Amino acid sequence: MADLNILHADMDAFFSAVEQRENPELKGKAVIIGGVSLSNRGVVSTASYEARKFGVHSAMPIAQARKLCPDGIYLPARHGLYKESSREIFNILKKYTPLVEKLSIDEAFLDVKGCERLYGHPVEIAKKIKKEVKKKTELTISVGVSVNKFLAKLASDFDKPDGLTIIKKDDVKSFMYKLDIDKIWGVGNVFAAKLAEEGVYKAGDIWSYSLEELKDKFGKAGVKLFFLSRGMDNREVKSQSEIKSISHEETFIDNISDQDKLFAYLFKMSEKVSFRLHSNSLKGNTIFIKVRYSDFSTYSRQKSLKVAVNSSEEIYQIAKTLLNKDNLLKKPLRLLGVGVANLCSEGKEQLNLFADEDDHLDQTIDELKRKYGFDKISRARKLYLNNDD
Repeated sequence: MADLNILHADMDAFFSAVEQRENPELKGKAVIIGGVSLSNRGVVSTASYEARKFGVHSAMPIAQARKLCPDGIYLPARHGLYKESSREIFNILKKYTPLVEKLSIDEAFLDVKGCERLYGHPVEIAKKIKKEVKKKTELTISVGVSVNKFLAKLASDFDKPDGLTIIKKDDVKSFMYKLDIDKIWGVGNVFAAKLAEEGVYKAGDIWSYSLEELKDKFGKAGVKLFFLSRGMDNREVKSQSEIKSISHEETFIDNISDQDKLFAYLFKMSEKVSFRLHSNSLKGNTIFIKVRYSDFSTYSRQKSLKVAVNSSEEIYQIAKTLLNKDNLLKKPLRLLGVGVANLCSEGKEQLNLFADEDDHLDQTIDELKRKYGFDKISRARKLYLNNDD
């Protein structure tokens, strides 16, 4: 088990579990946490395992949840309380290794290579983390242990709640062969339907395709699928202190001149940047954009802000202004990118008294995307891209 250095730690039904801990009368009951609002127009942020037995799950409209579970206990989200509990948990994780990559308020990757002398081999470390989290927070955490980030994440999801699953190097092939294709990150409903047309339902069904075939059929998504379907992932665990900037860019197959379409792409990329900022509890004081034309000439612009931001709406609006300012959309674009730099930790930035509404909306949407895949939750601006994605 020498290669089992990567852990994925994921709290179990975190928001509802915290509410059950705070109010013991809720234990054993169906608890549903809403997002911004508990009106019938809202969506479920987290459902306790008791509520899930009725078919209630994250991203479900509250109105539908009430029909499935009319006697459930519906509570508004208390983000301050959840952040406080999250800090306790991450303090525990950082005790075992400095390489902790925060994915969200309740989820992280750990690289424990070199920590064996202090805490034992990786499986022992996972057991100690589970025991300490339970003792200090009265909450349960599921941990996956494997040879890379992708497999460790699959492992932590395998036996929830309160699970500990190990995927050894010798077991990767048999584990992946029978894995449902939509369990692979990036395979949403639309992509899964396209794969079904090709007779692909399991990860193993992909193995007969060459890398070039998948690239020709599905572009970058096909390349990613080739490697992930085989359990291959060379991404390193990066601690928060290593992150200097966060950006996302798209190179288009065909140059795009339609500004509405370009702005839809810009918002999609702003969401991805915001998602990663929130996941690492970061904000930034500089927004930058990048464009490239068909002749490969490349231009970038940036704007420094007095108040650090991480909301998708703010990133998008500033980036849009930068694009319009110097008429950078005068010619069709081959590439478009957006990013945030000059990063700082949330809570250490100059306060913006008007950002709470955007922050809470982003946090709710982020949690849903994290659990159900980035492209399964869309805002109106992105619907313009439905036929392209």
